[in-house]
Amino acid sequence: MARRTVTESATSRIRLHGASPLLISPANNSEKSTTVSQLRPEARSISVSSLVMSIPNAAKLVSAFRSRGDDTRGVSLESGTVLESKESHMVMTARRTAAARNDWRSLSPRAVGEPAADPVSVTVVIPAHDCQGELDLALAALAEQSHPKDLLDIVVVDDRSEPALVLPGDLPVPARVIRVEGGGHGSGHARDVGARAATGDVVLFLDADIIADRHHVEAHARWHELIDDAVVLGFRDFVDVKGVTPSQVRAAIADGGVARAVAGRATEPHMWIEQLLDKTDDLVQDREDLWRAVVGASVSTRRLFYQEMGGFPHFPRRGIVDTEFGYRCFTAGGVVIPERMAYSLHQGQRSFASRGNEIARLRAPLIANHIAHPRYRPSVRGRQWAVPYLHVIVPSGMADFVTTQRTVDDLLANDFDDLTVGIVGVADNPEWDLFVDYWQYDGRVRLLLDAPRTGFPSPTTMLVPVGARFGPEAVGRLVTRLRAWTHGLISVSVTGLESPVELWATRALSRSLRSSDGNLRDTARNLFGEVWSAGSDFGVGLDAGASDVGRSGKRR
Repeated sequence: MARRTVTESATSRIRLHGASPLLISPANNSEKSTTVSQLRPEARSISVSSLVMSIPNAAKLVSAFRSRGDDTRGVSLESGTVLESKESHMVMTARRTAAARNDWRSLSPRAVGEPAADPVSVTVVIPAHDCQGELDLALAALAEQSHPKDLLDIVVVDDRSEPALVLPGDLPVPARVIRVEGGGHGSGHARDVGARAATGDVVLFLDADIIADRHHVEAHARWHELIDDAVVLGFRDFVDVKGVTPSQVRAAIADGGVARAVAGRATEPHMWIEQLLDKTDDLVQDREDLWRAVVGASVSTRRLFYQEMGGFPHFPRRGIVDTEFGYRCFTAGGVVIPERMAYSLHQGQRSFASRGNEIARLRAPLIANHIAHPRYRPSVRGRQWAVPYLHVIVPSGMADFVTTQRTVDDLLANDFDDLTVGIVGVADNPEWDLFVDYWQYDGRVRLLLDAPRTGFPSPTTMLVPVGARFGPEAVGRLVTRLRAWTHGLISVSVTGLESPVELWATRALSRSLRSSDGNLRDTARNLFGEVWSAGSDFGVGLDAGASDVGRSGKRR
């Protein structure tokens, strides 16, 4: 592991659920439901990045659009012919700014030190257990922050410390201690208790062994001034702080930077984080596991976003709490932003560095259930997990039982079985009791009267109209296509059905819902891109499906 010696100028190296239906068919956006071949230019919003159409006469359609003066940049054909490409970009909506994919570089925060046009208040939440000395250094650093003190407060969550933790008497910012009694809580529970008590626009979680540099809080806050779903990550170097006092920390930060307090001491960077950033172009490269970079030592979100995605889990195992929190932030549409100006020192060596293999072994069973990703989940046919990879929503409405049965059983009989199916009906459907009789004991089926807005926390959400039939490999092929991550929405046209089958990256749906000013599909196309395909390309149609094949292999 790389080591270096801190000098007084070392900081110069820093580089930077509800009743609403799923709304993903055009009918849910005050437009007539259509098949692909019926799409009108005004319903398609062609001026979006990476839109792909599988319409037989797509080239002629594009030409016609151009002759009318429509903007067709970024449109490509299913054959792969690219007319003109566009980079991901920042999108201005009627509500607030939104970033495309995880392209945080498209955003333009103010420079650190400049006054904020739309300032935010920040509550710093510090989970702590039997660490008065470390806490004193952490609080000393927070006393010297550049973020306005009238927009800053601190909540220390004392997780059963003996003796109880106390605050210094000279803190220039409001602070309080919330004591958690009982045993076996852990950092996730403590952080959540603090966040639920927070009053700031933003909740910044810092570990009790973090000594934050002067601009740490401000650097976090500036991103939340721009977007509602930023997940900002601070940086840290690991260093031995033996002998360093709170007064020395305050003096160093006030006089140029926290590094002055440990000048001449060897430090170690958070190497695996740096390696992940190198592989992903500082998290701008779009992939489904960018949440791996989230570490609870220094991470912030808007308080409303924290509440929306459910907050920190209360797991007892070390190592999973931060990762699972990051996974849900990302799946809820969060933009994960590595902010190097939010620099800090970590007091001592990282515990995972000395007991990593043992911690990983102990957390593996729990993480496999709660993080739906192949990296953590063995491929075991028929296995059911706490969080399935795919959440399918079938709005059955007043549809008859047999038609719904064929659609749902096709899904359950597919080769891709890491899924759950929510059948959304209406109470006055005369055959609803048949639905209950048939599916109430199936662990992968939920009978609902209210449609969820998304499939969260599953990373993929699929909306399936009743009547669609799926071949035995159709779901797996669709999921594989989505996991190329070239588009956040795959719309599949099935001749004879008014609405398409739609497969979303849940994060794309979540952020589009949050950002849309009324036209969800347009917002989704701009933020994540959409591809249209024919059902026959994936084995989706009306005539036959996977559930037609009985145990003998013959058609029923």
